[in-house]
Amino acid sequence: MFIRNLILLFILIKSSYLTTLTKTYPTIDLKENIPKHTNVFQLTREVKNLKLVLLNLGGFESNLFTIKDENIFTINEIDREKLLGEKRCFDRSYCLIELHILVNDGEEYWVIPIHIIE
Repeated sequence: MFIRNLILLFILIKSSYLTTLTKTYPTIDLKENIPKHTNVFQLTREVKNLKLVLLNLGGFESNLFTIKDENIFTINEIDREKLLGEKRCFDRSYCLIELHILVNDGEEYWVIPIHIIE
């Protein structure tokens, strides 16, 4: 635990000296209850072998999504009503969630809005 905290501290100090580029992607419409392991979005085509980390800021993102080979995939079925019931969506009438991705240990920060539709 100490080493993990030390690494996080190092990353924070390193990133405080850098200007982090924040990029917000256009909103993706995603049907609820799509099959597991569905490719949701390709993050980049230009640059390969980026270090992409899906942040679990809401406490549920890593239970639903994963990043593999610069693509976002579902790892479990997405239940819109469950997300609404757990107040994970920003608005009850428009179920919008955001995925936050740290790129190359803080060089960039990407936000991917996802609209869960019925």
